[in-house]
Amino acid sequence: MTYFVFMAVACACTYGAIAGWWRFAFIAFAIRPRRMTVARLGLAVEDSDDVRRVDAILRCFVTAFNRAIARPRASSWIDYCDTIPALHRPFAHEGGALGYTLRRLFRYDPIHFEQTIVRPRPEFRYLYYVGLGFWSGLRRHSAGRLAEITDRLDPLHRFLCFDGYGFARTFFESRENPALPSELNRLEGYRRNAAYQGVGRALYFLYMGEPDLLVSRIRALGDYAADAAAGVGLAAVFVNPDRLEAAQRLAAQIPSEWQAHFHLGMCFGLKARSINDLGQFERDLSRLPKAVQDAAWASIRECDRIELLVRSESDPDGYKNWRARVTAWMSERIEYPLKSVREYRPAFAAENGGGEGKPAFSRTRRIGR
Repeated sequence: MTYFVFMAVACACTYGAIAGWWRFAFIAFAIRPRRMTVARLGLAVEDSDDVRRVDAILRCFVTAFNRAIARPRASSWIDYCDTIPALHRPFAHEGGALGYTLRRLFRYDPIHFEQTIVRPRPEFRYLYYVGLGFWSGLRRHSAGRLAEITDRLDPLHRFLCFDGYGFARTFFESRENPALPSELNRLEGYRRNAAYQGVGRALYFLYMGEPDLLVSRIRALGDYAADAAAGVGLAAVFVNPDRLEAAQRLAAQIPSEWQAHFHLGMCFGLKARSINDLGQFERDLSRLPKAVQDAAWASIRECDRIELLVRSESDPDGYKNWRARVTAWMSERIEYPLKSVREYRPAFAAENGGGEGKPAFSRTRRIGR
């Protein structure tokens, strides 16, 4: 009898191992959704609609993470993401990517990550790199470790890992750890700037209900305030794709020296949302004035064009160049903050009889995608 009991237990254990039931043990690493709320985290979010929105974002993020690490099927978190509204879905995909390394028993492989996580669902590619960096932030990886992790990733998008790293550390540590900026400053080159862009995104969530305090927190970052302002601009748009006017109201309170960077963040927020779900993005944008729609589509188009250009150049500073060129273009062509496309007449138009009354680029013209 003992033999048969032993065999039954052995068979059950073998089947459980093959089926992946043992992964339920990772529930110990799960994040409880009820702990991730505006009230429990003490976020400065005042408006009731904002509270509901942020609570839903946090809930979707942690639920996808929990499913990624503690479910037998590797696709459980993807199945979950497919069931939630388009507004919250990108945050769930980010949370799923956060669980990548833990699900693989702390084994990290950049080639495997891009092949199994990024390439099958390229519409959420930005979120996946951010989620991977978020994990490094939670683990408080050193600058050297983070550089090692990102070394063989996509040469542009790998910088989003540093963004996610800066976000995670700021969101969870900044109010208790005054030494945090000095730790971020150990990152080298433009990696440091990218981390501060993530800092800005985190500051938006921490202080979105108190713009004056948000601005003061940005100003305290000194040389990296502009990077943080760009992160705030991205977050303000990405959280509110269906109410862009909320981001525009915040933009009006941003000091003039940071406005070009905030504007850049708005552009990248639009770009990310447009690839997450183009149909939903078009529906959200269609509610806005025609001039704003044109400004949004023009910005996305130029962001795409410059990305292709910098990729073709194979410059190690490609990500930095991409952002700098889009910033310059928006400063010249787009009325802040995403109000309209400015009339534009390059010098050669006048030289060839263009005349003052014939702008080569008009905000009254529909911008193609």
